[in-house]
Amino acid sequence: MKRNKSFALILIVVLVLVFTSCTTTIAINRLVPAQVDVSGYKTIAVRSTIDETHWKQPSFWNSYVPFVSVDQLYWQYMSMRSYLDFDASSVITNAASDMITKAINTGFFTIAEPKLTDSLINVGNYNGNLRQTLLDNHIDAVLTTKITNMNYDEYITAERDSYTSVDKDGKKYYAIRFYLVQKYSMSISYTLSDVENNKIIASSVFNSDNKQVKTKIGQTINEKGEYKADSYTSIDSASYLLKSLINDFANKFRNELSPHYVTNYFDFMPNKPEVKSLKAAYDAVDNGNYQTALTLFSDEYARSGHVASGYNAAILYFAVGQYQKAYDLCNDLYKNHGSADALDLMNTLKAIESREKAAEKQIESTEKSGGSSSTGGGVIGI
Repeated sequence: MKRNKSFALILIVVLVLVFTSCTTTIAINRLVPAQVDVSGYKTIAVRSTIDETHWKQPSFWNSYVPFVSVDQLYWQYMSMRSYLDFDASSVITNAASDMITKAINTGFFTIAEPKLTDSLINVGNYNGNLRQTLLDNHIDAVLTTKITNMNYDEYITAERDSYTSVDKDGKKYYAIRFYLVQKYSMSISYTLSDVENNKIIASSVFNSDNKQVKTKIGQTINEKGEYKADSYTSIDSASYLLKSLINDFANKFRNELSPHYVTNYFDFMPNKPEVKSLKAAYDAVDNGNYQTALTLFSDEYARSGHVASGYNAAILYFAVGQYQKAYDLCNDLYKNHGSADALDLMNTLKAIESREKAAEKQIESTEKSGGSSSTGGGVIGI
């Protein structure tokens, strides 16, 4: 009996996988607006990221990874130079400047890169007319970013197994395993300032999660506690780990400060009740022939009221840009066939269109959205 139950369970899992893999899905790319209203700001100048933490690294020749909860007996085997790079601060700020510039440069605004922006600011400060210098170079807004928090900690620690191992002589022992632990986190703030109106458009702080990397570097191999080093390939430097956090911030900057495309996925209704002629429609979708599929689905819905055909046709109308036809079809499915799925689909499609219109307004508008407060310390708060 148990064997039969196991076989039935395996069969169910296989069928679920088969039916899941057969789902026809379409990807539709549509614009979404920046979370910050950037309407009217056609040229945004990006300053080089500033390290506000004044982060310093101990010199290579006198800095070693400390031990935490490791018997002093083993220290001689695991002496390690610090993985905190000498030039970590400059490496990280350069990486942040590059990432932020690329993240917000989605093609809808002109972006003045950090090298040019820094030069304009230096010239403007030297001449005593920073704001006018920026305006003369058609700069609408300035993006200032600062690393406000940067943490890195490293140490070697020991962990004793809760289970026994057997050494080469057949004797049981509790192995002690040694690890290099690297912990790191970062915060980046930004201020987007309106040059003409001397206002802050938006400001915020992005905080990373507290990250940790744990690399096993050795262990004891018998009851005497003899040590054997592991053959690990490489250990990442502090700057490499912190740069990985910067890459995680890219989407946050893009989402807040630039209109961009997102991909929306829609699953087609399965061919139920089955209409054999519709196989060609599903195949057409899989092959990217959306207009052919649309004709087949819409014709079948008009002929027989086949709900799946109507639902799928609505998705395709939206995909090819005929939004009102998609909505009309969803309404018809709901009113005449009681399809709650069609009603949900219409609401989803309308929300996508609404975001698209908001993005287009941000891109096309010549009227600046304005800011909430004066920058106080000058046009870009410096």
